[in-house]
Amino acid sequence: MIESSSSSSSTASEPIQEKKDTKGVDIIFDEPTDTGAMAEEKAEEIIEADNERIEQLMAELTKGFDPSKFAEDVSNSLPKILEDAFPGSFQHLLSLLLESDDKMHDTQVKLERWLLDRYPQVLNKVVQREEINISDETYFGAEIETLRKLVEPLRDWSKQVFWLNYRRASPAKARQHLEASVLAIELFKGHIATAMEKDTEDRMIYNPLPISVERTTLTSLKQLRIDACKTSLSWDGYMDSDIVLTRFFHAYKELTCQVRPEKAREWGWLPPEDLEAPLPSAPKARKGDLTMWPFKHAKKGALDMLLKTALWLAMARGLPAVHLYCDVARLFTTHLPSKTANEAYIRFLRHLAQIRVSMDSIRSAPPTPIPYKSEPIITSNYDFYDDVFKCDRSLTTDLMTNLTLYNMTTAKEIRRATARPIVMSARKRAQMIEKACAVEENKYNEDWPQTDSASGSPFSMNHIS
Repeated sequence: MIESSSSSSSTASEPIQEKKDTKGVDIIFDEPTDTGAMAEEKAEEIIEADNERIEQLMAELTKGFDPSKFAEDVSNSLPKILEDAFPGSFQHLLSLLLESDDKMHDTQVKLERWLLDRYPQVLNKVVQREEINISDETYFGAEIETLRKLVEPLRDWSKQVFWLNYRRASPAKARQHLEASVLAIELFKGHIATAMEKDTEDRMIYNPLPISVERTTLTSLKQLRIDACKTSLSWDGYMDSDIVLTRFFHAYKELTCQVRPEKAREWGWLPPEDLEAPLPSAPKARKGDLTMWPFKHAKKGALDMLLKTALWLAMARGLPAVHLYCDVARLFTTHLPSKTANEAYIRFLRHLAQIRVSMDSIRSAPPTPIPYKSEPIITSNYDFYDDVFKCDRSLTTDLMTNLTLYNMTTAKEIRRATARPIVMSARKRAQMIEKACAVEENKYNEDWPQTDSASGSPFSMNHIS
């Protein structure tokens, strides 16, 4: 009996090991939970879910639409579509974006001549422009210029496109871009359907807001959107960590891309070697699909190309490009301008016909303005570059919350669109807690005074005794 007890005691003191039953099957005892392994497993599940969602969204965007053949379709169909173009029409927008420089110039000359023949008394008058209007015109020209650069592969087939479904190093960001792009396109389709019912002839590029904080905020948001569009032109435009603000990151990244390109592709620093365009998920679209308009119209060719350009931008460039494109397209119409159109609208149409843009100044911006070899820049004003990066990170949130900036003409709308949760420092929170405690203490003293209200003398233990 003693030996048996000793044997069982020694067995209990030994470390837990794998045991085998009589059939030789391993029996693994439960071990303490590994929180690190669980977190890693959860992260992998999230990434897998993001990738699955990307595939679903790409299928939704390609029902009855083949992005790989869209450039060829544009080349074959555009001349026929532009035959009945008039100033301010959707065909006019397609000319601005998809025609070659020479052909676009010829179309602009023809459309301006059309306006001069139709409204000679209005357009021959000299009108003094306000400085604010000049600023709005400048930004609108920059937006057209940016869009023309974004769709350059539809004019020049040799240009490379970095499709969003290949950006799997940061699947959450690609998923967010695609989801918000789908919502923006659906909203755009609804706005166009409503605008086609009646033409109010009141579109303009001038914002009536006076010089103010709200106007500056809107201008800054537009500039950030343009900058975000430019970053989508390169593979590096979707960095998602503030480590890009360090010189070490740039040095290590450059070395890895040169010496170990396979590892650089695995980490998302280089694009895949084969960047084939997405294939259509269905040969034809059905009613209710994203690739179909919710109405029928005689100008089917122009409207289909208008919508497919938005779909192409969603897959090729991302949310900022779709956001910008839809806002600009809202300024165009299917309605021929009436002979009794108001003077402001006529001058707006003439401004559209006078646009001439050059893409030579547009370059794909790097993810950070800090060259890793430049010591003076990195040490001069780090907070500035950090703020630039944070603005870029918050832009996607702004555009997802506000699927259009079109027709934001009041200070209240802009404040609501750019509202931010209040973030306080630890010191500020401590001061607020201290103040709150003081208020509670004063309230307690008022409810339970330290003096006898009848005698005016302080309370003491003698009163109790």
